[in-house]
Amino acid sequence: MASSRMPVPPERHLPALLDDLHAHWPEALSSGQCVLEVGLSGGVDSVVLLQALSRCATGHGIALRAVHVHHGLSPHADDWAGFCSDLCRELSVPLRIERVSVVRSGGQSLEAEARRARYAAYRNGGSRIVALAHHADDLAETVLLAALRGGGAHGLAAMPAWRVHDGLTVWRPLLGWRRNELESMARQQGWSWITDESNADPRYRRNALRHAVLPHLARYWPDYPRQLARTAQRAADEACVLDDCLDAVLAQHLRVPHILPVAVLASRPPAWQRLLLVRWLGRFGIVVSPGWLASVCPDWFEPSVRRESRLAGYVLLAGQGELRLLPDVPEPTMCHDWMLAEGEHAWPGWHGRLRVWRETGRGLVLPDGIIMQVRPGQAAETIRHAVGRKALKKCWQEAGISDWQRRRWPRLWLGDILVAVPGVAQDHALSARPGQTGWCFAWEGPA
Repeated sequence: MASSRMPVPPERHLPALLDDLHAHWPEALSSGQCVLEVGLSGGVDSVVLLQALSRCATGHGIALRAVHVHHGLSPHADDWAGFCSDLCRELSVPLRIERVSVVRSGGQSLEAEARRARYAAYRNGGSRIVALAHHADDLAETVLLAALRGGGAHGLAAMPAWRVHDGLTVWRPLLGWRRNELESMARQQGWSWITDESNADPRYRRNALRHAVLPHLARYWPDYPRQLARTAQRAADEACVLDDCLDAVLAQHLRVPHILPVAVLASRPPAWQRLLLVRWLGRFGIVVSPGWLASVCPDWFEPSVRRESRLAGYVLLAGQGELRLLPDVPEPTMCHDWMLAEGEHAWPGWHGRLRVWRETGRGLVLPDGIIMQVRPGQAAETIRHAVGRKALKKCWQEAGISDWQRRRWPRLWLGDILVAVPGVAQDHALSARPGQTGWCFAWEGPA
């Protein structure tokens, strides 16, 4: 919004910022009765943002609130929460303090997990829009870190001024301002702020870049943040056009959101394969690494391939000419007795539902109201066949059911007899003959 703003003397910083906010006030915040929540860490940038917004929010008819995320990672965390409480009391701004637990998991860095916890806390407040105090130097660091990770257009454009994602709108009104300008403004106004000691810790990549690399860069390119901001904007434009192209292809071929035919990928060059797969997975909030992509493309795109991979709470299954993305639910461990009846049946620990109906010439001939049992899988399973017994492994293969799905698929027992695996196999001796009415079963697992 202000990347082309001309420098102003320190005594004019606050009036210039207020003019900037008024001139670029988002239309989404002009409808009246809107609630805007400010992410308040207590650092100088978030203090400046709260002070500035508290001076212009009333004129735009919005209710201003603040949220402080208490990560519990610093021995000073309680003091920071107290500082934010005092500041908001002074400004008559309601404050919400969210305590979160940050645990490193799934190979993610502590920085990434803390960021994830913050955004989850922002969503908990019920406000549609949150204002964050990222500035031009933050944007420059994000662009460089994305480039060092090998990021493409989306990575370089990862800090837009306005973004709607997963029900939350993020507004970053300070991206046109340098860190030193915000500090100068705060000193000029006599505002206090806290300093997070972790911001000086070179073990964090952003800090290493900020303190060890960027000062050298600034010697030769003093205005590098604004130059990198132009790079980010160009990348955002290119990413938008690319997404439109990818979405058009997906819209043409996706019958249901979580199933992607591999023919869509196999018929295209490698670059298209990678981009389409990333775009499709991104719809579910899944971000994959270049290494993972290299392991999948193009080996998974043969119709005969059967593979599985776990991704951020999902499992990606390849088989029968399609990629299927399902919630990675745990395997069932409990058996449950149930009375045979038409309708839908579900049991605790089983992630899905069993559909039961009657039909002539199909299914199993069983007495009404008989007590059956649903059980998880066992080793070396077989079921009665026309001649002898048939291994369930062969039935699974013929039905195209993956190993992951098999472990979550119910087996229906009558006493000590396995009588049906819904949609896969059934006991031959109990099968309905022409003219007989049988009980039919279909399993609808997680989707």
